[in-house]
Amino acid sequence: MNREEVIALMKISKSETEWNANCDKVKEACGGYPDYWYPDIIGSGLADRVSESFSVSAGISIVTIVISEKRPLSIYGRPTEMPNLQKNEVVVGIYNQGLGEKTLVCRTLTDMQSLYDSYYSGMALTLKWAATQK
Repeated sequence: MNREEVIALMKISKSETEWNANCDKVKEACGGYPDYWYPDIIGSGLADRVSESFSVSAGISIVTIVISEKRPLSIYGRPTEMPNLQKNEVVVGIYNQGLGEKTLVCRTLTDMQSLYDSYYSGMALTLKWAATQK
């Protein structure tokens, strides 16, 4: 599967399930994500544009202020419960799509799972969890 075929395949994804299936097709055909995956699919914004039509992210918002104090959270794999937070703390996902980190506030377990699922399906290079003051 060449670069143009991969881009065309990902563009036609109509649901998260189809996106994930297409990611699997790419990985199978290319022996993993090809070296152009992040610049062409993630960095170009293609993943964001395609996922907007089927993404469930109403409860996740981008934090535009600098958060100086973050308490790392030990969450491995897909979250199954909200972590224990101190008074006035919120959970943030530190999401890196290859163009720098975005800090996203997760108000519910569903928000956390949605962010993790997006990361796991190949829409981000890294995902770290932290708690920070509101």
